[in-house]
Amino acid sequence: MTETTVPATTKTMIAAQQTGYGPAHETIEMRRVPIPEVAPDQVLIEVAASTTNALDWHFMTGTPYFLRLQNGLTTSKRTTPGADVAGTVIAVGTDVAKLAVGDRVFGEISEGGFAEYAVASPDALALAPTSIPLEESATLGVAALTALQGLRDWAGIRPGDRVLINGGSGGVGTFAIQIAKALGASHVTAVVSTNNVDIARSIGADQVIDYKTQDFTGLDETFDVFFDNAGSKSLTQSRRMLTPDGAFVMVTGQKGRWFRPADRMIGGALRSKFWSQRWGNGVAKASGADGEILARMVDDGLVRPVIDRRFPLTEAVEALAYQGEGHARGKTLVVVS
Repeated sequence: MTETTVPATTKTMIAAQQTGYGPAHETIEMRRVPIPEVAPDQVLIEVAASTTNALDWHFMTGTPYFLRLQNGLTTSKRTTPGADVAGTVIAVGTDVAKLAVGDRVFGEISEGGFAEYAVASPDALALAPTSIPLEESATLGVAALTALQGLRDWAGIRPGDRVLINGGSGGVGTFAIQIAKALGASHVTAVVSTNNVDIARSIGADQVIDYKTQDFTGLDETFDVFFDNAGSKSLTQSRRMLTPDGAFVMVTGQKGRWFRPADRMIGGALRSKFWSQRWGNGVAKASGADGEILARMVDDGLVRPVIDRRFPLTEAVEALAYQGEGHARGKTLVVVS
């Protein structure tokens, strides 16, 4: 029997629902829907907060178009946005042993965070850090995992490395600056826009370059890791910024309707076969174990979420529209309770 604290009379919840492909104001509606059922290997979470991510925008707009071959030609199979979640466990499946009712958790759950309740696999969740409000733990999902796995696994960062982060002011970038330092980087250079120079400095960047006034490819230095969170320079220009055995990690690139940024990632992976430098790119994997690492970094004072804006769940449409503008400084929270 599933252990639960959900009142027997509570059968529905408020959730954002996607009705088609397109802009947020045309495709996202707030509806009352059934609370998801808890499978034996899942837990039910009373959601405190979720966040917006670029992948929410991709799923919402259905771009690049080739993604629709897998996700649905006319509307998304992913009906409720929100890949990140933080909240309290209120029901536990019969096969779950690692979490209990009352646990405060966070993690990447793929979809369903823009709702009052969400189901998740315990393997994707970690206990929330105690040094920040529970709702802020929602930021430690897709963006933080991308920064951690990108630097640690794809780049193979080593203590003493010099790291260049192109695009250091969004959700992934602000975490990448801090996590690079936490993993032992001796020097981190962040490339940001004019409005975000102070933010990058405040979270530990040793050098900050305003790309609107300076071309960072003209620097008279090389780096052990190039963490590309913008895709604003060609692969040839980017390679020149690396040491002979350095690592280039592509997180994203310039967006397009049909294939971009996937074409750049695929092309880079093929061309890298002829490089002396290492190549890395991918999609962050949900991981409770990595969530535990991130929680410790937060509680140890090595990482802190940078939060741009907070929207209530009732304004999820506005939150997604803001994400689409591409100017977030850190993470945008969707606060549920």
